[in-house]
Amino acid sequence: MRRLLLYILITLYFNLLGFSQKPNQDSIVAKKTPPTPTLPVDSTFVTYKAYPFDSIYLNSSKVIDTLTFHASDHEVLERETTIYSTLSNTGLAHKSMRFSYLHQTGFDMSLPAFATYRQHEGNMASYQSVLPYSEIRYVMTTGDKEQHLNAKFGRQFSPRLFISFAFNSDYSPGVFKNNKTVNNYFWVNAHYFTKTNRYGVSAFWYRNKLEMQENGGIVNDEDYSSHSESDNSVINTNLSTATNFIVSSGIGFEQYFNLLAQKATTTVVDSLPPHIDSIPMDTLSADSIRGVENQHITTTSKTRKFTLGRICHSFSYLNNKLYYNETSPTVAFYQPFDTLINQNKSTDTTLVRAIRNTLKWNSLGYQKYNDDIPFYLYAGLSHGFYKVKHFDYLEGETVLSRNYNQLSVNGGIIVNLFKSTRITGQAELVTLGYQIGDFDIRGQWKQFLGTSSKNFGYATFDVEIKRQSASWFEESYYSNHFRWENDFKAATYLTFNLKYNYKTYCVGVRQTSIANLIYFGTDARPVQNEGMCSVREAYLSFYQGLGRFELEGFASLQKANNEDVMHLPLFLGRLKIGYSQPIFHKAATLQPTLTVRYFTKYHADAYMPATRTFYLQNEVEIGNFPFIDLALAIKVKKANIYVAYSNMFLLTGNYNSFIAPHYPMRDSRIFIGVNWRLFN
Repeated sequence: MRRLLLYILITLYFNLLGFSQKPNQDSIVAKKTPPTPTLPVDSTFVTYKAYPFDSIYLNSSKVIDTLTFHASDHEVLERETTIYSTLSNTGLAHKSMRFSYLHQTGFDMSLPAFATYRQHEGNMASYQSVLPYSEIRYVMTTGDKEQHLNAKFGRQFSPRLFISFAFNSDYSPGVFKNNKTVNNYFWVNAHYFTKTNRYGVSAFWYRNKLEMQENGGIVNDEDYSSHSESDNSVINTNLSTATNFIVSSGIGFEQYFNLLAQKATTTVVDSLPPHIDSIPMDTLSADSIRGVENQHITTTSKTRKFTLGRICHSFSYLNNKLYYNETSPTVAFYQPFDTLINQNKSTDTTLVRAIRNTLKWNSLGYQKYNDDIPFYLYAGLSHGFYKVKHFDYLEGETVLSRNYNQLSVNGGIIVNLFKSTRITGQAELVTLGYQIGDFDIRGQWKQFLGTSSKNFGYATFDVEIKRQSASWFEESYYSNHFRWENDFKAATYLTFNLKYNYKTYCVGVRQTSIANLIYFGTDARPVQNEGMCSVREAYLSFYQGLGRFELEGFASLQKANNEDVMHLPLFLGRLKIGYSQPIFHKAATLQPTLTVRYFTKYHADAYMPATRTFYLQNEVEIGNFPFIDLALAIKVKKANIYVAYSNMFLLTGNYNSFIAPHYPMRDSRIFIGVNWRLFN
């Protein structure tokens, strides 16, 4: 509670600073007209930029969603165009039911099972608004004391200094045994430009702290689905003393320097005026001649029509600390897997550290383009030093430690033609050290039907070919419960994606073919498929306003040709319907919403807490159950207040609401929340 009060006081303090400034100090003078948001906004227009400088100069600002329609989307996993398989409580491991591969080329610092809850430099925002921007979100449930607090802040502290930060705290005790989560994060970033914009620097810091109890799912699914016991806290679970603890942090900076000044200066010197020959020389003194000369030294300055580009450098230090603690390692849940080293207690620890430096040149100058740059080119190199250490933190004994070095080259290009065609390409190749020979080549053709300003939508064709070696985790791992040393071939991915966008509608098809796929088999260990497999998907997403009604949704139809190594639901989708009604003489807006999520039956992947991974299983099917949420929101000025009732289909008496093998979806409950935006 003290930490909560401290962060609230800090947020209010920074807002009060806005009152001590003059109005012209608070405003941000935009060089170009702000972009029109994709969806209508119902409050003050606030935008944000991503962390890299290239994004600031290349792309349009993104619009903060202030719609009442989305105010009640309190769960992060429910805001994306997918459905996640998760573990009966918020803040725990999760996996998308739509096929995706999250690993990037190079050394893997990601944590796929916790990707949505983990903050890093790639998903930070730099808020930009006419006035300092703050937002407070608070959600609580009745009965079990679940609470969520999120605070955001951003402002321009000086004409060229911008600072933004965010804090989040999630506490959820859960309704099953050993199912509590306490997750927090904090991030801050700042960027500064010199008066001429020739030099700019940006810095960031973040820290994620995730504390999760792991119960391994319930022992007998019938204990829940039959609803013979109304108190879920007495249902037997596979684990009662296991916990996962993750601390993920990072610090770094990025800087750029334009090779040429923004304006070119020209100096012209005329030693004597044109009529000097008609003046008798004996009438001119030396001082008068010198004065005449000084009057005819002219200096002109004009903006350059070309540039030599800029040099960019970035540095980051990243640190992942992964702890798994089990005071009863001999329970039946672990017996089908590896033999135990220590039968009294598991105190498995993995530390992963990274130091990265990137140096590149690009063709940007001083102008900001908002997605319409005629031509853009970049090339650079990246070096990383990585250290992976496995040890027992109770005994203080190192069991495995390895160092990795990696050097890669990268480049990219953007070409806009005829105001209707945009061609993008980028490539990366690991040239030395760890995972040498891995590469990732991506290309995109974006064709407006008309022009970018007046069109009937646009079609996009994406292609990606990628060679990806096994990650450090798939190659080598050592713990009390699992140990392996693998020598896998590199996997190759080929993806084609064709989609058509018109206003707020998107429809597309995608195919991914994979040779030598590395996955986690039924023994919860990494294994390789010797051959080719592929996944085909057709998908749709949309938003539509019809008078006072609003509709939003997505649908995905997908099929894998080799279901022995890849389990996916044939269909999944979500539909949300809302209706807005002005009340109190239009001083407020009342909006009820109904959200339905559904996926067909399939053998969803099981979860292994000891390794934080999902793996294949062929015994339990889940799905064919509608998850229905009802919410009622009221908007008063800049505040959205709502009450939501989740998973209301349980009222029918059907309790087959499993969202992962042996993990039921969260029970019906009432959420009360408020989203309050502040502008000084």
